[in-house]
Amino acid sequence: MRQQASNNLVDQTYWDRGYDQIKLDIADPVDTVRQWIERQIPRGMGSCFEVGCFPGRYLAVFGELGYELHGLDRTPRVETELPLWLKSRSYKVGRFFRGDFFSHGASRTYDIVCSFGFIEHFRDWECVLAKHSSLVNRGGCLVVAVPNFSGSVQRFLHRTLDRANYDLHHVPAMDPARWGEVVRRLGFSILYTGYFGRFDFWTMNGSPTRLQHVGLSLLFRNMRLLRKVPEGLRSFAPYCGMVARRR
Repeated sequence: MRQQASNNLVDQTYWDRGYDQIKLDIADPVDTVRQWIERQIPRGMGSCFEVGCFPGRYLAVFGELGYELHGLDRTPRVETELPLWLKSRSYKVGRFFRGDFFSHGASRTYDIVCSFGFIEHFRDWECVLAKHSSLVNRGGCLVVAVPNFSGSVQRFLHRTLDRANYDLHHVPAMDPARWGEVVRRLGFSILYTGYFGRFDFWTMNGSPTRLQHVGLSLLFRNMRLLRKVPEGLRSFAPYCGMVARRR
């Protein structure tokens, strides 16, 4: 579910290859992003719309919290398998759309609009965030989280050991303080902006060089020590996020 190549760093075929065989499942209870959602969002009876919703592992968390679930993505499984799976878990399920977010003609707004790992794939991320904001009800919340490759330690590690994956992300978009500036101008109050989670690192580099193998080995050997760094520091935290309420 991505825009034109001039603005979008990732072609849709990349996502479709990754989604082809993926099993539908809710995020694990120890998942850092799931825990952040559960800290930030109270139980509710309203509606939740996720941009780039497939495979639904975080959307299902909002189902657990009592929200009616809606979403949009470009992968074929979004209109068939995903809503059926969500219904099988006894969640309240609304409408799911297969299509491009930027040409999606929304006929309604929602109590929560969210995305996870979406806006940082676009150079024109401010417009992407504004489009999110336009879908939020008055009094509703915008919830956005992305990986953090912008902090000094995380940036160095991903550029050095995970370069192919790093290049699929627009690092200047990984800045929740700037997100806050954008949505304030659109009539939102900020409830949370920041970096979260204890140090973590993952790589999507399928063909690491010998030197990268050595670097990854050293990193994972020292992971226990690195995870003792206080949570939420921009240099080390694996994620950043924002929660904002429309006035």
